[in-house]
Amino acid sequence: MIDWKELELSDKKRIEENICASGCHGADYSFTNLYIWREAYQPKIAWCDSRLLVGMPEWNVYAYPKGDGPIDNSIELLLEEAHSRGEKLLIRGLTDKTLDEFLPKYGDLFEITEDRDNADYIYTVDKLCNLPGRHLSSKRNHIKHFERNGEWEFHRITADECGKYSSCSEREEYKPSSIEEAKAFVDEFYREKDDPDLAAEAKAIEEMFANYDTLGFIGGLLFQNGVPVAFTAGTKLDDEVFDVHFEKAMPGVEAAYTMVNREFARMVHEELPDIGAFNREEDMGIEGLRKAKLSYHPDILLMKYFAKEK
Repeated sequence: MIDWKELELSDKKRIEENICASGCHGADYSFTNLYIWREAYQPKIAWCDSRLLVGMPEWNVYAYPKGDGPIDNSIELLLEEAHSRGEKLLIRGLTDKTLDEFLPKYGDLFEITEDRDNADYIYTVDKLCNLPGRHLSSKRNHIKHFERNGEWEFHRITADECGKYSSCSEREEYKPSSIEEAKAFVDEFYREKDDPDLAAEAKAIEEMFANYDTLGFIGGLLFQNGVPVAFTAGTKLDDEVFDVHFEKAMPGVEAAYTMVNREFARMVHEELPDIGAFNREEDMGIEGLRKAKLSYHPDILLMKYFAKEK
């Protein structure tokens, strides 16, 4: 049996090493996502050889083991675990890359299906920073509309007086907004939405703010006419890709999402010049969200797959 344990902040370094070793830029099983969403999904973790195992017993599903080296021992352990529960093994989070190592050994035992709702949208830095080309002209026009509607500023989210969080920016071009100011905006956003289905997301954002520096978050707050109208935050996924975890804008503020997206990309690019792409995560099958993410013409749609034991 697998010796599962609860996820702790002290696991961050080891898990991130596994993520980088896997060479896969998927965001769903990053340490930060596992940690801030742990109340909703209750993940358990373990290690097998050089692989990270993630199980979600409440959902009867396991993640594809992250890391490098042979996959056999990890898959055999997961098979044993599922069978001990009287279930067939269901693995999620496979990508085209991991299918290449999984199918030659286990393809006859599993049925593979697409998980389109959880495919990640990945964009180059240049695309989000500069919105080049005719197919993004509408985005540039949205920004012009935003700029015409009043004075605006984009602030980097820090602690009060930059005193508590080491991630406080030293760049003079970005004024600071405090954690408390950002939390107040997010609270107002959820009050406006008044949607009980967003409770788990609100809890994840609460966890983000509670561990902002430890988890390595960078965040921004967009102002129009002196009033905050949009918020965003993310973390490094690996040495090449930045993960945008959250992006929220007040309803009715024209082009706020377009503007906060561009300004955040520019700020992250200045602070992390080695980052080459942004992972803006999945659309969860939500029609409006899918349309919005497709409208930026992703450079990679990182397809995810289920592997279900036959």
